Amino acid sequence: MPRTSKAQREHNRAQEFRDKLEQLLAEVPYRYLGGWFIDWAESELRRNRFYRYSEKEYAVLDRQLLRLRPITGFGDYTVDELIDIAAKYRTDCSEDDEDLVAELIRERPSGLPLWLVFRLVSICRHVACVPIPYIEDLELAVSEAGSGEAALP
Repeated sequence: MPRTSKAQREHNRAQEFRDKLEQLLAEVPYRYLGGWFIDWAESELRRNRFYRYSEKEYAVLDRQLLRLRPITGFGDYTVDELIDIAAKYRTDCSEDDEDLVAELIRERPSGLPLWLVFRLVSICRHVACVPIPYIEDLELAVSEAGSGEAALP
């Protein structure tokens, strides 16, 4: 079995990085990605295919993948229940939050990206005054939720 050189391993890792970026841009709706990430990802993909990405660039992608992981609930509430709660108080929200809640009512997703669940929980806590528990150690809660779809405690 032939040995793989360090340069080849780095090139393979860079290619996997590029493949993940291309997959995110192709499959995930832009509203979930955020404008800054789209700009960053497109600039990364414009680089020479032999470019060696830094550890910080890999870390940015890993954080974004974590943010986009689908979550089915938070606390004792499912995403659907959180949407119903927010729907009752959507006129009391800011215009952006009102648009978000209206969009979620139309789509009725069973799972949302982590960052969007936090925004929905924030609406339910601060506008609807629902006593949803805070999570002190968020990284621990996220890692305990495991890979794939999960509900946060």
